[in-house]
Amino acid sequence: MQQDLRGLFERALDDEPAPPGDPAGQAMAQGRRIRRRRRVLVGGSAAGAVVAVLATLNVALAPAEPTPPPVTAAAVMLAARGAPCAETLTRADQVSVFLDEDISESQRFNLDAALRADPIVRDLRFETREQAYAQFVKLWKDSPEFVASVGPDNLPESFRMTLAEPTRYPEFAAEILRQPGVGDVVGRPCAAAGR
Repeated sequence: MQQDLRGLFERALDDEPAPPGDPAGQAMAQGRRIRRRRRVLVGGSAAGAVVAVLATLNVALAPAEPTPPPVTAAAVMLAARGAPCAETLTRADQVSVFLDEDISESQRFNLDAALRADPIVRDLRFETREQAYAQFVKLWKDSPEFVASVGPDNLPESFRMTLAEPTRYPEFAAEILRQPGVGDVVGRPCAAAGR
């Protein structure tokens, strides 16, 4: 009886038309896209939760007399360029790629070459620590104590650019973060939102 069922099943499958394209390949590609989106969303959610917790702790534990915030690369980056908008995970026009402190010359050269070869990168420029510090001093000229607590060595080198396709920011950022010598990627979508 099993032989008859097996034979009937095989004949029934032989009569079915073949599905168009490569369904297994399509399913794998769709699964990769979904996993990539989930990683970006989970990372953004985790970063948002950390910021919310830190902000709550900062308010709850704030001393009576205000003191300048601790100098970290992230604090200086956001202070120098403005905080990113809520759309950061899905769209960004202006992008900053902040480099690790111990990046080698060959890693910097390779990253520069990769960014220049990317067709969505526009207006690429390199910003040294000294250039970042000069910008920082201009932006914080009304807070001399804070400026005095920061030096050029506290600020990371970076590549600054505009993306020709702002909606591709999440995949662009994920790819650049995998490059050796990259510390962080920060996108600013505010300019596009106002158009």
